Amino acid sequence: MVVDQNFLKVSKFFISIFLFLVSINVSLAENLIFKKIVDLNDPWGSTFINNNELLITEKSGKIKLINLNSKKISEVNHNLNYLEHGQGGLLDILFKDSFVYISYSENRGNGKTSTSIAKAKFDEKKLNFKNIFQANPPINSGYHFGSRLAIKDNFLFASAGERGEGMIAQDPTKHPGSIIRINIDGSIPKDNPKFQGKSDWLPEIYQIGIRNPSNWSKMEARFYKSNTLLGAFYCNKCNNYLQR
Repeated sequence: MVVDQNFLKVSKFFISIFLFLVSINVSLAENLIFKKIVDLNDPWGSTFINNNELLITEKSGKIKLINLNSKKISEVNHNLNYLEHGQGGLLDILFKDSFVYISYSENRGNGKTSTSIAKAKFDEKKLNFKNIFQANPPINSGYHFGSRLAIKDNFLFASAGERGEGMIAQDPTKHPGSIIRINIDGSIPKDNPKFQGKSDWLPEIYQIGIRNPSNWSKMEARFYKSNTLLGAFYCNKCNNYLQR
């Protein structure tokens, strides 16, 4: 069998680079020392509002403003009509240009909830939220709410879990199990799939067929999502505290 020597050389080169980078990362990781800052109760989402302060949601319903330097914790009042049920409660939170966006399990009555999104002008004492999105139909389930938020340009992306209903995620006439894309004021972009040949889709839906999209990252123009959460935000047995 003839072996391409150039291929072998190139392969060895990239393998060497990979091993070198791995060794550097391991070395740096070994030098990291974390110190506990504050204790928290079922933290779910967090967002920096400046270099020293961040907002954190607790699934049970509290929003806390934490100063990393002084370690001062202030509870921020809010007007959200939430229901803590199973995996639901206060979920992700995002600060952008003096506004706070939050996803939560909204109490829709008779034990039914939905993944909803609200927006408020930032105030360290009280956040007066107004809904800008509400997933329909409401479902009586404590499972799979999603839900992560991200802003790119003037678009707000949000994930809505399928609430344990499985194939509902394949139904574009229902929100559960989808990626939502709306403008940051809650209006609907005119280039969403509904207006691009998918007339049966709900106007807020950007992608369907998602089970429980509860973590993602934004890199340049692309989003990468995962069906799992970082353990510190989604595990009854995890340590409930903030480190740096």
